[in-house]
Amino acid sequence: MEYVERIEIKDNVIVNHIIGERPKVEKEGVTYIYASNIQANIGDDVRMYEDVITGEKKSLKKLIDENLIPIPEGKKLNEAGTDFEDMSEAEKVEAGLRVLKDDEKNEGDYIVKKTKQELFNDGLITKEQYNLYIDELREADYRREADPLGMQVLRGDIEKNVWLEKIAEIKARYPKVN
Repeated sequence: MEYVERIEIKDNVIVNHIIGERPKVEKEGVTYIYASNIQANIGDDVRMYEDVITGEKKSLKKLIDENLIPIPEGKKLNEAGTDFEDMSEAEKVEAGLRVLKDDEKNEGDYIVKKTKQELFNDGLITKEQYNLYIDELREADYRREADPLGMQVLRGDIEKNVWLEKIAEIKARYPKVN
């Protein structure tokens, strides 16, 4: 009596791993692979293997390319092709998994808030709201840059035109819309 090793495959799944006599009649709908020292596992999808005899499995990238494994939503294959990693928010937008809000934009790999200028240009804020924002920027720079010069003018340390030029520079830096 001769004993042989075999695996039985039904619907692409390894259903049996047997060492024993060769069956007199092979079952219909079952594929038989005869070999020695088979390393594949019962329950595995045979399509996952490069070689069912040695047990060498296909790479994750190849399994995805062959549509045997889907990429989970919000994930992507890492550079090495060995695992999944989270997509960036920008990649989710590009893939249609996330929609940008009106006040957001895609900038490289990141989702960032639009500037007040962009919000105004897109009609999302009024001229008055934009100019109020400009007033706030100017006020901060006046305090930081112009006010110390104003004090020096009062003490007589510098000419008044230096202070006025700084105010004009700040106004030019942050222009209002008309």
